[in-house]
Parts: sequence; C-alpha cells; structure tokens
Amino acid sequence: MKRYDERETLFSRVNLKQGTKEYNEFYQKHPELKSSDDAQRRVSFRHALRKDDRFKERFFPITKHNKNYIKHVFDMAESYPIQSKRVPLPGSFADNIKEITKYYGATDVGIAALTDASYYSHLGGVSEHIGKDTYGEPVVPHYRTAIVYTVAMDLPMINRAPQYEELLATEEAYLRVATIGSRLTMYLKELGYQAMFNNSEYYLAPLVPLAQDAGLGQIGMCNHIVTKTHGNNIRLGAVFTTLRVDIDQPEDFGLTEFCKRCALCLQNCPSKAITHKTRIVNGRQFYKFHDNRCYDIWIKSGTDCGTCISSCPFTQGVDQDKLSRIKEAPELIDEMMNEHYQRYGRRVFDKVEMDIIKVDDDNGQDN
Repeated sequence: MKRYDERETLFSRVNLKQGTKEYNEFYQKHPELKSSDDAQRRVSFRHALRKDDRFKERFFPITKHNKNYIKHVFDMAESYPIQSKRVPLPGSFADNIKEITKYYGATDVGIAALTDASYYSHLGGVSEHIGKDTYGEPVVPHYRTAIVYTVAMDLPMINRAPQYEELLATEEAYLRVATIGSRLTMYLKELGYQAMFNNSEYYLAPLVPLAQDAGLGQIGMCNHIVTKTHGNNIRLGAVFTTLRVDIDQPEDFGLTEFCKRCALCLQNCPSKAITHKTRIVNGRQFYKFHDNRCYDIWIKSGTDCGTCISSCPFTQGVDQDKLSRIKEAPELIDEMMNEHYQRYGRRVFDKVEMDIIKVDDDNGQDN
C-alpha cells in the first residue's frame, strides 16, 4: 500500500522556492502541477481580505500570535520528560482516554491503530513556524495508536463564510486542537508512554483517513470528515502514542448515498473545486478535487473560504432518527433534504458582521 507523501500537498508545493533543487526535482516528477502552482507560489492570502487598512490594523492581531502559541505548546509537550516507571493500563482504558481528551476540550474522540501506511512517506517542509525544516525528511513509523479528536467550530462564524469571521473560527479551532494535543501528550508521558501531537504546523500523517478509521465520521464529497452531529464544521487533531488500548471501528452511516443526493458543497463551491467523481486511495473512498482552484478562492477572498462547511446539511443539523434509518430507507434522505431546503435554502449565508469586528467610528475618539 502506497504511503501518502506530504510533499504532494498543496501547501508544501506552493511553498517551494523557484530554482531550488527541491523545486526542480519535484516538478520534474509532476510537470502537470507546475503552471498552477507557480501562479500561487508563496502568496499570503490573508492580505487579500477586502477590508481597509484600519480594519486590518485592528483585527488581524486577534490571531497574529497563534502560530507562536502553537510553537510554545508544541515545544513544551516535546520536551516534557517521559516517566521511567510505566503505569500498566488495560485495553478498556480507551474509554478513560476518550473522556480525558474531552475534558481537555475535544468535541468527539476515537482511537485508531496506526500502520506503516498511515504515515506520510516524507514530510513536506510546512513546519517553519515551529522551527522545523523538514522538507524531504523520511517519516519513520514509530507510534502504533492514534487518539483522534475533533474540535467543533463556532457555527455563527462559519455561517458567514467566506467572510472574515469564518477565518477567525478556523484559526481558533486550530489553537484549541494544539492545546488539547499538548495536554494529552504530556499526560501520556507522565504515565510512561511515548507520545506526540499532530497540529496545524506539524503532521506525521494525514488525519482525515485516521478520523474515519477511528469512527468519527465518513469522508464526504468535500473530502473532509463529516460527522453525524457537526458535519464538517470541525478541525481534527491527533496524538500518536506507544500506548496500546482498544481501538474503534469505522462507521458507515450512509453518507455516500446522502452526498449523491445532496451535493450542496459541490453546487456552492465558488471555485468549482469539488467534484462528484470518486477515487479510492489506500482502500478509502475520496472524491477527485482541484486543490489549486480551492486555494484560488482563498487568495481572492482573504480567508480560507469555508463555503463547503456552511453548505453541508450535517453542519446545520439533521434529524438523527432519520439518519439512523437511511441505509434501510434511502428515501428518507429526500425528506431530510426537503427539510433542509425549507429551513435554510440552498446555502446558509449571514452577511451581517458579528460584534467582534463591528466598529462604530462615529462614536468616541481614537486613543
């Protein structure tokens, strides 16, 4: 089974510097990507936000420190000592691990076994913000258990996608993912087990396949994990560890058929990046996806878009009783979709600015 290669991901590709050895070697192997990638190379999308300088001066600093914070908690967890006396734990301690992870702030938690094929073959050099130069570094599989968790994002913010509030929601979720991961890593080390946490700045493996393996949801047409209760309105985190406990199993709750009848993420995608065409990758169903088209709307909007998240009926909430029966009675999907259309229309979009970025410059004086 072929391992994923982080160097093939969009952010690794567009971060390459033209003329370097790494750049030349990559596009010799993938010439079909060169033109599209060059057009987006090393472009900071946030500054394209259609707001004036005063807005950016006031509100960009809300999240400007996030990467420094993530580096801090990553370094803290990495340097935390592993206790020499290991605490023996039964396989059933998996239930406790899940509850502890929720106590630290996770929304849902599942546990999956790690195989060699779970890991990236090579890192993609996207970890400069935590002080790591990893491009081309081989990944040596070491850990055998993945504690995978979700963090639900703020729904009113996501429902303003692709406006600035949506970016605030995703940035905050990544911060919470890092906080949870660092605390869980240090907890496991305190018990005498090796552990590390994946975060927005450093991954040893792609998390979407692991989230499906851990029973947290299914891969939807948007290529995100879609959970039954929060849709794709989540960010993923995972702690890898040498602790072995009982693992969860994937759950097929009928999402493939639901996506066929829904396809609202495809219809609403402003860059036409999403397709209905399926592809099998390492035994899991994904959908063909145009990542350059997706990133193009980031560059144009100044946010990470999020329209496919707000468009998903599972994000807004579906009837859980009907959902539990759609595999035996697929016609219920049409009922669920009709209910969604009546309540939300084709797409939820709240244009009204939230209070966090609303300013009345007519009242008061500048300091």
